[in-house]
Amino acid sequence: MKNKEKFMQLVSNEKTNTLVKNKERVLNRQMLRESQQIALKVLNKLKELQWTQKQLAIAMEVSPQQISKIVSGKENLTIETQIKLQQLLDIPILASYYELHE
Repeated sequence: MKNKEKFMQLVSNEKTNTLVKNKERVLNRQMLRESQQIALKVLNKLKELQWTQKQLAIAMEVSPQQISKIVSGKENLTIETQIKLQQLLDIPILASYYELHE
């Protein structure tokens, strides 16, 4: 049996969604990277303000568990949450921050 024939036996005729899965994985990686950047900004600002995560939770009217998820950098944040963080902490998260501070 020739190499080409061996290869053809190994290759599946079934369609796979490998490309779709890879695109999703890249997108998730990008979202995770953004979430981690926001987490760092939040943690740095909390330190600067000498606020606890619990104080931020009260100010944002969310649970301390929600803040814990945010600062862990693993949370996919809604626009509403990003805006609240941006306004309360005066940190750049969305492009609108730069427009407001020009």
